[in-house]
This record gives sequence, structure tokens and C-alpha cells, in this order.
Amino acid sequence: MKVILVRHGETDWNLEGRLMGQKDVLLNDKGREQAELLRIKLANIEFDCCYSSPLSRAKETARIICKNKCNIIYDDNLKERSGGELEGTIINHWNDYNNNNTIEADGEILNRARRFLEMLKNTSYQKVLIVSHNGLLKNLRHCILEKPGKPNYDSKNLPNCDYEIYKI
Repeated sequence: MKVILVRHGETDWNLEGRLMGQKDVLLNDKGREQAELLRIKLANIEFDCCYSSPLSRAKETARIICKNKCNIIYDDNLKERSGGELEGTIINHWNDYNNNNTIEADGEILNRARRFLEMLKNTSYQKVLIVSHNGLLKNLRHCILEKPGKPNYDSKNLPNCDYEIYKI
């Protein structure tokens, strides 16, 4: 099965450096344009299905990219990592985030990624589009590549409305 991992388009909070977490922040105009450009870029790929986070920024990105091309299924496992009381604030250092006990634990988001992939492996799909968020996508990538331990959150960020293709 081929999976195309897509990070949602840009939001105003992305520009401001605010931690979104599971706050339901909307795409801005540039985010919509990014999604439209990605739709054109991926136009020749026929997806069996699209899975998306149910948060608005991912939902809208998925709707623009798919544009009646395939069904979109919203899955809570694809939500971004909860940032707890830090959501909406500007985070300057990753340690500030990791040292806050109101955020979703590393193991919880990793388990959500694993659950999602296990469910996906039990389908008959051949090409699947997955629209989600930076933190969750790092966990999915970690699971797909079967790396030991927990994901490195300092690893490569997928830019807004960019994608990676993996075979699982």
C-alpha cells in the first residue's frame, strides 16, 4: 500500500508561531492556495480513500485536495498532539513544551499513530491520502519506518501542505 502523508495548509497561528495542538484553527488564504496547488500537483494520483484529522485546518485541506475525487474519512487518531494549557501560546523552546504536564504524553500520540496504521493495514486500499498535523505525522513516519523508541520531535518538520510518500 502506498500512503501519501500531507500536512495541513498554513494558518495564522503557524505564522505567529503559536502552538495549535487540538485547537480548531482555520486555514488562512495562503493555506487554501497551498492546498489548491497540492491538488493540482497530485491530480494524476487516484486515491482509494482519504483519511483526515477532524480538525478544521486538516478537513479543509483534505476537501480541497480531494475535490470529490474520493471519500474522506475523519479519524480522531489523526488529530494533532494535545498541547494542553500551552495551546495558543508562542513556544520558543521545545523543552518548554516537553516539560509541561498538561500536554499529551509521547506514548499516547505514538499509540494513536500505531492504532491508525494497524487499522489501515487491515483495509484493501492501495493508495491512501492522509491529511494531518506535524506532530502526528512525525509519529506516523516513525511507525512506518519501524524505528525503535519514541519519535524525535526535533526531526524534520513537514512544511505546510507538503507531502511524503511511503510504502507500507
